[in-house]
Amino acid sequence: MKFNKYIRKIRILIRGFINSLIFKLLYRKGFDPSKTLIICGSTRSGSTWLAELVSSIDGHSQIFEPMHTGYVKEAKKAGINKNMYVQGNDTWLNGQNFFTRVLSGKVINPWTTSQIPWKKLIKTERLVVKFVRANLILDWLSKHLDVLPPAMVIRHPCAIIMSQLDKGWAPSKEVLLSNKYFDKYPEIKQACNQFDKREERAAIAWCMRYHAPLTLIKPYPFVLVCYENLVRNGEQEIKKLFDAWELPLTKNVLDQLTKPSDTVTENSQVVSGKDPLAGWRNKLTESEVDNILAVLNVFGMDFYSHELEPNYEKLNEFSININNS
Repeated sequence: MKFNKYIRKIRILIRGFINSLIFKLLYRKGFDPSKTLIICGSTRSGSTWLAELVSSIDGHSQIFEPMHTGYVKEAKKAGINKNMYVQGNDTWLNGQNFFTRVLSGKVINPWTTSQIPWKKLIKTERLVVKFVRANLILDWLSKHLDVLPPAMVIRHPCAIIMSQLDKGWAPSKEVLLSNKYFDKYPEIKQACNQFDKREERAAIAWCMRYHAPLTLIKPYPFVLVCYENLVRNGEQEIKKLFDAWELPLTKNVLDQLTKPSDTVTENSQVVSGKDPLAGWRNKLTESEVDNILAVLNVFGMDFYSHELEPNYEKLNEFSININNS
């Protein structure tokens, strides 16, 4: 299994290396950033699947994770770091220049072009940029750049955290609570000091990444896409996004709804033919689930529970309730 994983990485990087050379040659003039489609989310949230759905439209090609400082030098030079929080009215000229270049198709290397099939590369007319590090800057992004409303994918925290823990991703509590975002919420920060188990630390990270955009005043500067509803009622959920972007819902997109993402692992629920929403129930203990939900309650994010799907009514009313309290 590990061998197959490495083979896949090598294949993707080889494709990305060739893609980046061809892309730079064909598209030196770049693209109109105001027409670029942006997809955000957390790691393991389904953002790659959504990006693949959108990129299945003729002429659309995906730019992959340009905020990853380990693979993109320009991101590091712009001052980007993990879980970076930027408020809507903050001045960040380096960031503005960087994201303008990203959305124009100017930040090109083997990593960012690794997800583009060769047959689509030479017919690219519009970019689809996928981020899992942009949730905390969505307000700033919408106020400082002329962009279409980004899509933000949200998924049950237990599903995301299960997947992250499988990969050994357990953030430090000290690093999380030192984030600038908690300056706005000292009471939440203080309450989070009681949580130190790995699933609790991962839950703090999940909450921070979604609490920031979901507490913005409505109407949101983004389109909220629920992973669970995308699985259960795919056409209805994707239509909401495509209507906002004024895109036609093509047969290619609808066909893609039944295909797993290129990033799913061999032991995933999707590959094994099981309910793609239920995997966390088999892998997380009851205690771990309770610990995760206890963190959500500190943030007031009780729209997720032991149920597989969120309470959609609570989720839709979250910003209203927070800002009126």
